[in-house]
Amino acid sequence: MDLSDLESAVALPFAADSSFDTVALGVLATLASFTTPLAGVLLAGYVARLVRAGGRDAPTLPAFDDVLGMAVEGTRLSVVLVALQLPAFAVAGAVLGSSSPPFTVFATVADPRTLQYLGLSAFDVVGLVAAGLATLAGTYVGAAATVALAHEQSIVAAVPVTRALVGDSAFVSVVSASALVVFGGRLLGFLVGTFPLAGVVLTAGVSFVTLVAAATLLGRGTNVASKRASRPPRESQRDAVGSA
Repeated sequence: MDLSDLESAVALPFAADSSFDTVALGVLATLASFTTPLAGVLLAGYVARLVRAGGRDAPTLPAFDDVLGMAVEGTRLSVVLVALQLPAFAVAGAVLGSSSPPFTVFATVADPRTLQYLGLSAFDVVGLVAAGLATLAGTYVGAAATVALAHEQSIVAAVPVTRALVGDSAFVSVVSASALVVFGGRLLGFLVGTFPLAGVVLTAGVSFVTLVAAATLLGRGTNVASKRASRPPRESQRDAVGSA
């Protein structure tokens, strides 16, 4: 993947062939997801469609229709993603305790010296680090599971595909690119959210474009990585020599 892939993924909602109704419904669903998890489930189902479309290098956005089908796919994907983050939640909960305020974690990350004021021991610090690593691992495996579920549409059939993607070194760069898009999109969404009156709507628009770009990159990058992995070694070496 290169910068052109990122540009095409970000520009996908603004493509001439993309339906305005699809973009409008996507922004409205994103806006609704700020207040209700049901809309978030629909967006998760749409992510699966975006990943499939990205694997086919589709030039337009997939249609935002068949709500029941998106709900089924979104529920399946959401259950898997939440399950993958349960170890991190369990470790963090065991360390901080159910009575700890949410700002404890953020204060600790912002300035480790606050540990002495929060009464956390060295064991607690190790637990927080373990929770952070578990979160990263769950996110990485979750990205692989997202791709696998998008294509297989079955949890059982997606298990071997997920395992293969997790063990593929080329998949690391794909997930990293998608993660950078998400980080940049959230930062931009925070900035536009400070605008008066239209801030919430602008945040929803930025969030939807970010979702489209990240999911499309995930689908396209995985498709490119799988093609490279399936090529004969001699052909790969020939390309490497030619590029040198």
